[in-house]
Amino acid sequence: MSSVIIVLGSPNDDQGNLSDIALSRCQAALSVFKKNPHSRLLLTGGFGEHFNRSDTPHARHCQCYLMQQGVPESAFTDIVLSRFTFEDGTLSVPIIEQHRFSEIWLVTSEFHMPRAKLIFSQLLPELSFHYIEAKTAISEAKLQQLIRHELSVMGRERTNLAKLLSMNQ
Repeated sequence: MSSVIIVLGSPNDDQGNLSDIALSRCQAALSVFKKNPHSRLLLTGGFGEHFNRSDTPHARHCQCYLMQQGVPESAFTDIVLSRFTFEDGTLSVPIIEQHRFSEIWLVTSEFHMPRAKLIFSQLLPELSFHYIEAKTAISEAKLQQLIRHELSVMGRERTNLAKLLSMNQ
């Protein structure tokens, strides 16, 4: 079975330094990769005012970090130059299909997983998924704020999925 570890994008600063959220996702992916060294890594995240204003795609910052941790360059697929979660999913599909991956390890933060799971499971219902929640060292107040935001956009994501899936039928 051919498997891929998808690491969803998150913030970095203007110099490309990864946020605690990004680092926790990379560490979770690294843990999965060490247990599944024949898996490939697909990293998401391009540019965006709210998460990456550097000159390098967020996914490349993550790739550099993971390579510094010992992941070989050959383990990576093409990156996904996404700006938000829905694009993480839609832009990942062609890469997943190209490589004929049948098993996906989806890595994102605990507060973000319900939305990521909704999108990816609807876009790729025939694939086997493992959901890896990266725990982020943030205050309970900040965590609750992020959870509220995620809940507030679920309706939009369901609408986006319904539109996309009806166009593909």
